[in-house]
Parts: sequence; C-alpha cells; structure tokens
Amino acid sequence: MRRFLVVSDVMTKDVVTVTEDTPFKAVAAVLAEHHISAVPVRAATGRITGVVSETDLLYKEEKRRPNVLHPKARAKADAVTAGQLMTSPAVTIEGGRTLDEAARLMAARGITRLVVMDGDALAGIVTRSDLLSAFLASDQEILSCIHSDVVERHLWDEPQAVKVEVQDGVVTLTGHVERRSAVELVTLLVEDVDGVVAVRNKLTWRTDDTNRSRGGIFY
Repeated sequence: MRRFLVVSDVMTKDVVTVTEDTPFKAVAAVLAEHHISAVPVRAATGRITGVVSETDLLYKEEKRRPNVLHPKARAKADAVTAGQLMTSPAVTIEGGRTLDEAARLMAARGITRLVVMDGDALAGIVTRSDLLSAFLASDQEILSCIHSDVVERHLWDEPQAVKVEVQDGVVTLTGHVERRSAVELVTLLVEDVDGVVAVRNKLTWRTDDTNRSRGGIFY
C-alpha cells in the first residue's frame, strides 16, 4: 500500500534552538546566522516551552510608538530574553500527521510553522512552504501512483477500462466501467494522491448500483 507524505517527510530535522535565558541580541543573531524566521525555545529541563519569531523581535522597533501597542505586544517590546519574547505554548504536531492536517492547524492558528514532536522530544520544524512539497511530484510520478495504487488495486477486475492522463497535476480519467460506485471511489482515491491538483472524471458506467439515475457520466 502506498504511503502518503506525512509531516516527518517534509520537515526540517536539524533544528536550532535557544534557551529561555538567551539574550535578545543572541536570538536575533541566531535567526540571521541560520537564515530562519523563528526558533524554538527550550526550558532548563530541555522541554520546548515556546517559539520566538522575527515578529516577536520586531516589537522592539514598535516600542517607539507605545500608543499603538497592545499590552502583550508592549511586554514583548520590553523583553530582554527569549523566555520573555516567546509565544507560549508552542503549537506542535506529531511527525506522523498528514500534510493536510498540518495545513489546517496552521490556518486555524494563523501561523506559518509548527514544532514537530516525537513524544516529548523535538523532532523538527515544518513550515507552510514545506507543505508544498506534496505538489512537487512530476506528472509521471503521479501517473505511476494512480495506476499502481488506485486503478490496479481497486479496479483489479477491469484495470484496462480506465485511461489516466496527467497534465500539470490535473488528472483526467476516461473509460467505461461496470459500476457507478467504482467511479465515485476512484475519484476520491485519485484526489488523495500526493501532487494531484484536480480530477476531471469523465468515466461512464454500465450499472448504477447507487440507487440514482441510470447510466451517464459522473463529474
């Protein structure tokens, strides 16, 4: 069975961290040196307690305009250590979660990165741009996966009945199969293949086993 991409497949594994008592300027230097936009913060026990981002650091610049800062932002503007700067708790995800789960969590929290954990241990960082890795599969790779993991596996009794074409990640399915339910199943399975942008299902069927109208094309 094909394994879909999960967070651990696309995350950055070599993660730079700072401690809660790391000075403000040292945190800024870490971000600049490693060309990163955020860094996890460790407590003395090693536990990840938060994340400091470029945005957290930039509140210091806004300190010159105190009237526009809300209380939390003002506290960050006055911060001198990572522990005072960080956003806590860190928003985390397990490495075995799917990319769409990570994307939904980022969207729900309004953030662009997640700390990836393996139990209580830091495993990596995954960013919004990392999630785009799923769409880097070539058309040929997508086509191969659809044939082996969808058509041949789920239409094993009539795999030759389905023709698959892939252009820029858009999949077109044509052919004539026995059951309408198979058409719907194939659509859902193809949509889940990594790299697929859209599915144009032009399959027709002989028997409507879904208790709907007889014959036709499912879109």
